[in-house]
Amino acid sequence: MPIWPELPRSTARELIDGPIGDLDALADNLRDLRQVDRLLRSTALTWHYLWPMLRRLPRGASATLLDVATGGAAGPRRLSALARRRGYDLRPIASDRSIAVLRLIQPIGGALPLIQHDALAIPLPDHAVDFVTCSLALHHFDADAAVVLLRELDRVARRGVIVGDLRRSRAAYWGARLLALGPWHAMARHDGPLSVLRAYTRAEVQMLVARAGLGDARIEARPPFQIAIVIARP
Repeated sequence: MPIWPELPRSTARELIDGPIGDLDALADNLRDLRQVDRLLRSTALTWHYLWPMLRRLPRGASATLLDVATGGAAGPRRLSALARRRGYDLRPIASDRSIAVLRLIQPIGGALPLIQHDALAIPLPDHAVDFVTCSLALHHFDADAAVVLLRELDRVARRGVIVGDLRRSRAAYWGARLLALGPWHAMARHDGPLSVLRAYTRAEVQMLVARAGLGDARIEARPPFQIAIVIARP
């Protein structure tokens, strides 16, 4: 029996989810998110699951990847580079609901295609892309919306889906509090600990996956405080 009761999930809104009039603050936050991606190894977690799926294809093959709720878009660019080093042509598309976010990442995105849409209504037909990824975004959705999100990600993917996120716990929360003392801007200092409080536990993720009807998904808790939902189709 645990010594401390489980942290309740917060429904407070993160600053990044609200209206943002200060584009400089948003740009600062996107830079922080790219740093956090490296610290938490979020893209590395996605690659850990993507690579076994990708290498089923013939060497030199091309494949498409849609990164939903891309934020700073660090993930899809890094995944494409990793695939290229191994002889695969991974063609990523970054998407986000925020036009402001997409405009800010466009200058650093290079040739990376960007599309704007609600993650709960992806404007693509069924099985339109080979792989779909969604990193550090599941906690931004309440349970009902998260179920819709998972169904949408599954719907548009032909070969595989990888969803990585934080896992709520007291240790993760205090870790985020300590991390927030670092050289971050105000939005990241506020949203970091709150992201953990909004994150789902493994048991809650299992319930979301079951409600979404994703019987072929596997759920893995990853150290130190992350969780992955993976669908790998033959």
